[in-house]
Amino acid sequence: MENNDLRIFRAVAHEGSITKAAQSLGYVQSNVTTRMQQLEKELTTTLFYRKRGMLLTPAGEKLLDYAERILQLLDEAHKALNDDLNPAGRLAIGAYYTVSAFHLPNILVDYHATYPQVELSLETEVSTVLIDKINHFQLDCAFVASSVKDDRIVEELVHEDELLLITNPANEDLKDICKQPFLMNTKGCLHRERLENWLNLNGITSIRYMEFNQMEAILRGVIAGLGSSLVPKSAVQSFLKDGKLQSFTLPREYGLSRTYLIRHKDSLVTNAFSKFMKMLKESQLYEQLDIESLSLQ
Repeated sequence: MENNDLRIFRAVAHEGSITKAAQSLGYVQSNVTTRMQQLEKELTTTLFYRKRGMLLTPAGEKLLDYAERILQLLDEAHKALNDDLNPAGRLAIGAYYTVSAFHLPNILVDYHATYPQVELSLETEVSTVLIDKINHFQLDCAFVASSVKDDRIVEELVHEDELLLITNPANEDLKDICKQPFLMNTKGCLHRERLENWLNLNGITSIRYMEFNQMEAILRGVIAGLGSSLVPKSAVQSFLKDGKLQSFTLPREYGLSRTYLIRHKDSLVTNAFSKFMKMLKESQLYEQLDIESLSLQ
């Protein structure tokens, strides 16, 4: 059993599909199929149920746990042996939509200019997906929108912001605004959950959504009058100042947004990651806002 077989097996297990695994690995589909058949023959057990995709059998679940630990150790050994005073190698970062769109680009531009040998990658997803990828050692670190209660994860609060209900300046009645469509990310976004909870508290249970997984599209849509949204204040300050948007604040339990940086406790802290942390702590994103009171106006 070679480590490359384990990488292919892990990809098939995560994707649930030979086709998707082959695409993610850059392999020919028939090659992936053959390698999985050979692996099952070598281990004399069935690793997948082959109905409506590739679902792990109990034996496959056991092997996946070992495969992830083995591959993580191999990757960590490679990083450790190649980690020197000049940061290099791969640094895979995850972030939820707002951080990815507004806060990270300038940091990553500066980081790449300073450490050009580091192979940077940024994956944008909802926090739940990012947490899962951290637990499976698929990302070195990730910015998520809530604290993670998991002993396997190390977290640090890096930013606080205020969530604002934004709408077109022509809209004046808050009750009517709350009955409009809301331009939000797909289900799983913490800001969307906060909005739903607050609306339900105010007796609004029939909520219409237009799903936009891109912050700029959300803002442009609200300005154009498509509907309203709930977004961090830092993302809309210039639009509010120019009179393109108007905003309403929410009670603190719904209007306080926190961003945490997480990593797996067993992941190797490379020189590339340490330099990224140093640059992050010197950036505006690391400024934690003291929000004394948030109340509905």
